[in-house]
Amino acid sequence: MANDGATNGLPGTLALIGGGDYEQSEQVDRFLLELAGGPATSVVFLPTARPSRRMGEKFTEYYQSLGALNVQVAPVYEPEDANNEDNARMLREAGLIYLGWGSDTRVQQVITNTPVHAAIEEAWRNGAVLAGTSAGARGAGEYAIAPANGPVGLRGGLDAGPPRASDGLPLDQKTVLQIWPGFNWLPGCGIDAHLAEWNRYGHLLLLGALRPDITWIGLDERTALVIHPSGDAEVVGPANVLVARRSPSVSARPPEPGRALEARGLRLDVLADGSRTTLEELRSPAD
Repeated sequence: MANDGATNGLPGTLALIGGGDYEQSEQVDRFLLELAGGPATSVVFLPTARPSRRMGEKFTEYYQSLGALNVQVAPVYEPEDANNEDNARMLREAGLIYLGWGSDTRVQQVITNTPVHAAIEEAWRNGAVLAGTSAGARGAGEYAIAPANGPVGLRGGLDAGPPRASDGLPLDQKTVLQIWPGFNWLPGCGIDAHLAEWNRYGHLLLLGALRPDITWIGLDERTALVIHPSGDAEVVGPANVLVARRSPSVSARPPEPGRALEARGLRLDVLADGSRTTLEELRSPAD
């Protein structure tokens, strides 16, 4: 049930946040709450990526401290919860839907093609702000990137995803990157989070080189790329958003045992708080 978006914009406002503890993103969240209609708007938190009731309680307390008067948690932890009409109704009536951090593969496995999935997209089409942090942001693109730390991929390369239990390695010891389809709320783009904090710059460089047909967006913690229905986009927060632009002129030699990635012609944009761009520019090939 992927949303194809519009030619020059999106059905509603999409906010992609790079992660970090909720309290660290106050600048972003005050901006989103006001954008969604102010303190009285209905804020609904989806804890599916990390199914913890305490996570929902923590989010509720935090958003109430920002002045939000109507904060709810949609208790979608397992597939049966995603088929619950009460949960779907809560999301359908929301003004701000917030997908929390954890596992983006888990979010997809639990909610894809369920009433909750349909309700999220219906609310978004009707004007709700759809926000995701960390896993909630990674899964919003046409492609999601398997999380791994350090310069993973520059020497190991790219493998088919999603990650498998049979891989047998902790994520911070993975030697390859993996990508797979996301929800496609941002067509033409792949998204990663915790970019600076977890040293994931190698993700964007490898993918920009080996998949130059896609725009790859990397988000630092406490910082958001907010894309409005008009197609205008802006950065909010104290750190950076990096964009590996589509580059038809890029030439690359994939990494192989004993030899790292070689790539030329990559285009990388570094955006900061107040930077403005457009969805069209993000998707357009670099000059």
